[in-house]
This record gives sequence, structure tokens and C-alpha cells, in this order.
Amino acid sequence: MTPSREQEVAVLRSVVYASLFDYPLTLEQLEASLVGVRAGAQTIASWWRASDLLQSAIECRDGWYFLAGRSDLIATRSRREALSRDLLERDRQIVSLVSKMPFVRMVALSGSLAHLNAEGSADLDLFVITAPHRVWSVTVATLVIARLLGWRKRMCLNYVVSERAMRVEPEDLFSANQIIHLKPVFGEQVFARFVTANRFVGDFYPNFELADSKRTPPVASRITLAERLLSLGPAQLGERISRALYGWHLARKATAWQSRDQVRLEKECLKLHTSSHRASTISKFDATMTEVLNRQPVTVAQR
Repeated sequence: MTPSREQEVAVLRSVVYASLFDYPLTLEQLEASLVGVRAGAQTIASWWRASDLLQSAIECRDGWYFLAGRSDLIATRSRREALSRDLLERDRQIVSLVSKMPFVRMVALSGSLAHLNAEGSADLDLFVITAPHRVWSVTVATLVIARLLGWRKRMCLNYVVSERAMRVEPEDLFSANQIIHLKPVFGEQVFARFVTANRFVGDFYPNFELADSKRTPPVASRITLAERLLSLGPAQLGERISRALYGWHLARKATAWQSRDQVRLEKECLKLHTSSHRASTISKFDATMTEVLNRQPVTVAQR
């Protein structure tokens, strides 16, 4: 099946985006992350076989799809995956701690470890959703406990929102890619609600679907005895104190932030992407797409 220009570019965009992170894709991953169009895995494979553009720009070896000339990424991915699994095993107690904190409703891995694509001693990046009015106290309490246990330097709790602030901004390819690659480890039904609250993801990744286990009917929020007791007064006071003190602490560091536009210090949202790769990733993606397309000969399918 000869693909249209739109279909060729969709495949190319997916592979190029993954290549920015030195990450070759399996056919199933290419299907899930196909940008802008919907198609099954076998259809995508047939597009690659029938397209001069895709054949010249993308290689497929041992089931991996990657930009031409980058077969080294296969070994890189294998090495990083093994390292990532070791790091996740090292940090499983941290994940367990955060998941059991009062008022936590969802915990998901993000960043390189969510992709099993870590290098060195990568941080454990966590995306957390809390009960309403508990973002700051959950964050501060978790950071304090992690410091006491000697885990603070490994844990990066840089995006915490409440169930009342689950919409992500800006609604672009970068945000959509981050969302589809989150790996929930606790609160899968809340994660399903989070995805539903960000419907723009489907515009960029129409093939993305939640696993069946995440599409089960919503269950009642987890309310523990500790939460009931804390809600009698201490939790409300703790939230106000945490926001005042931690907000003051963060404000002192604001001059060192490299991406102030990616920081949100709000009542129901604490986003601390102080060194965000958003701008550089988007810029590099656009430049790579332009470079790859400009060096391709015009084929019948492109006319």
C-alpha cells in the first residue's frame, strides 16, 4: 500500500521525535506514537516498505525502526533498558512511599526511567496527582521524609497537581508525548481521568489508547483513616504552612531557573520544570524534520 504524503510524514515525525532521545522504536511503539494519523501496525509496516521517502530516511533492523545510519541506537537502547531496570529496582521503595502518602491519588513514572531509557544515575522523576487542596503539603511531607531516609537526591518530585487541576498546558506535541509515556504505578483509574481531561492528546496521537486495566469503571477515592484524622484540621493547616514556607524557599531560587515559563506555583498545581528541555526539543525536532525532508528526492507519492 503506497502511503500518502501525510502518512509518510506521520511515520517520519514519530521516528524523528524518538531519535531526539536516541530511542529506536518497535513497530508496536511506532503504532502507539504515530503522529497525527490513525493506522494499525501492519499498515504502517506496509507504508514503510512501499515508500521511497521512508525507505531512504528510516531503517528497520531486527524489528527496530530508526533514522538511517543510526543502527548504533539498538545497542544504546538495550544498554539503557538494562540500566533503567536496575535503577527502578533500586528506587522501588521510594515509589512505594509516595504511593502510600495520605491524599495521594496517582503516582506515575515520567522522564527517562518511564521510557527505560536512562543514562548514568538518572533521577526518579514522578508525576503525582493528589486530593484537592493537598498539593503543597503532600509535596513538602514527601520531600522531608525522603531527605530523612537519604533518598532526596535521587527523587525528583517536580510535577504535582490535584484532581481539580488535571489539564496540562500548553496543548502541544511535547506535552502530548509526555502524557502518553507516563507509566502509572498507582491510581490507574485516576490516570484514566487525567487522560480524559487532556483530550488534545488524541489530536497528536490518535492511536494512543489506555490499557484495558486502566479503562475500568472509576472507583471511590482512597480515603484512609490517616486522611480522615488529618482532615479534621491538621491537613488544612499543613497545606497553608507548606505553601507559605515552600513557596518562600522556591522564590529564593527563582533567579537560577532556566525556564521560568515552565514553572507553576499555584494552589492546585506545583510544576517545577526549572530546566525544561521543551524549547530545545521542539527546536531540534523542527530542524531535524526540515533536514530529513530537504534531502529526500521527490517521488511519485510526494507529487
